[in-house]
Amino acid sequence: MALEFLVPYPRKLTLRKTTFARPKRMRVNAGDGCGAVAKSLASDLRGLAGLTVSRAAPFAIELRLKERSARREGYRLALGQGGAEVTAADEPGLFYGVQTLLQILVLGDPAALPTVRIIDWPEYRTRSFMVDLGRSIFQPVLLRRIVRILARLKMNTLHLHLNDDELNGLRFDRLPLGTENPEAITLADLADLVRYARRFHVTVLPEIECWGHAASFLYHFPELHGGPGMWGGMSFGIGEPLFDFFEAVFDELVPVLETDCPVHVGLDEATWATLPGVPKSKRRDYTPTKLVERLYDLLERVGDRHGRQITMHLWADHGGRPIPARLRRRVVVEPWMYWEFRERDIRAKLRRWGGRGKPRLMMGAGMSSGHFGGHFGATRVWCQGAVGLPNVEGVTVCLWEDNDLPEKMIGLYGGADYAWSPESPEREAKDVVNEMLHMRLGVRMRKWQAAFKDADDASIRADRGPHVYRGLYCWGDRAGQPVAPTVLFKVCSEDDTEGAMLG
Repeated sequence: MALEFLVPYPRKLTLRKTTFARPKRMRVNAGDGCGAVAKSLASDLRGLAGLTVSRAAPFAIELRLKERSARREGYRLALGQGGAEVTAADEPGLFYGVQTLLQILVLGDPAALPTVRIIDWPEYRTRSFMVDLGRSIFQPVLLRRIVRILARLKMNTLHLHLNDDELNGLRFDRLPLGTENPEAITLADLADLVRYARRFHVTVLPEIECWGHAASFLYHFPELHGGPGMWGGMSFGIGEPLFDFFEAVFDELVPVLETDCPVHVGLDEATWATLPGVPKSKRRDYTPTKLVERLYDLLERVGDRHGRQITMHLWADHGGRPIPARLRRRVVVEPWMYWEFRERDIRAKLRRWGGRGKPRLMMGAGMSSGHFGGHFGATRVWCQGAVGLPNVEGVTVCLWEDNDLPEKMIGLYGGADYAWSPESPEREAKDVVNEMLHMRLGVRMRKWQAAFKDADDASIRADRGPHVYRGLYCWGDRAGQPVAPTVLFKVCSEDDTEGAMLG
């Protein structure tokens, strides 16, 4: 396959037989609106390729924004002995075209660069990577590094799973939430991350678990406990005090987000129970469908108060969440499956949730916490199976329960390929367990990491600090110890057995 080291692989690539030696000196010519991309390109040419950037250099890289020159976030790239040109209809597309050019210049044979034309665009509008601050730790310096890695791979969303049963990874200012977690990021950290990510065309999507996986919040507000959740966790009880609580939560969170921002409300793996103070005669006023509606209205009210336009996301859970008819086109529903061997289940979820007249759809892909070496097989199945479905917003490559990104990098690297270009040629004929496919991609990934220092293994580990899995430190003197007291926290009540598991 021509230029097989390109990740994501372009949609259309035309390679000519002529090659040329990489010039040692280049100049960057920026058209109107291209200054920021040109500046970053010049820096990368010096730092990554070891080239001299000079206005007098004969080899020119032309950057141009041209209306209708490409699809949204798409680009056109032409490279030959006389120079290179990258054109796009918008700045993200121009930035992504430059990333492809850099891969050719840095990873290609400097003695035989190709003469090539590329027309490229993403299949899916939202290409997201999720990290789990509810079970592990991600310091601001690591989150900023992840943003840079996402940008290199043409991913445009960072999903922050902020709280879970084990940990709350966000420290609030007015509420006590997160004060118990010495590794939690602050609201100021989050605001800085949102601004930083925008420079790289990455949107930060925060998730607050609003029903199940609630223990780290119940540690401070045990009166909101409703019953058990799945996997030994806890669920909130439903009632007016819960909605008042979440209004206070989002009143602190929303102001640090972008003006047009997505917010995920969880609603996964929970047990239905109303709060003890709700009379039996009123319990029929609270249903899972009304929970979705109340949270949507709550976010809309908070958004109006703070000048934000919020798009609500929620997990579909095992059995799916009932969506009120009026919200069918307004909320984004995300079914999930992380195991490639359950391909039939993934395709069944796509049949159920994909199609005209159905809610907007994100695909929950990536890796289970049991994929200790990372994996991209489920992401491939989701992305290839959803091509052509009109309601698909995009895909999330999930990294659950720990912060061992160095070991699981292939899940992000391979997942980014399929998130952008699901129908790109197979990298290797598939064997029974895809070992050759995994190996070939791993070899390319190591070369990419060595060249693009944002993804350097040692640097990621230095930014990460201790390895944490399911709220426990893994190695060293603190091995087996909890990060915060919430990891071992349990609430019991007479209502624990009331209600039915939904899922």
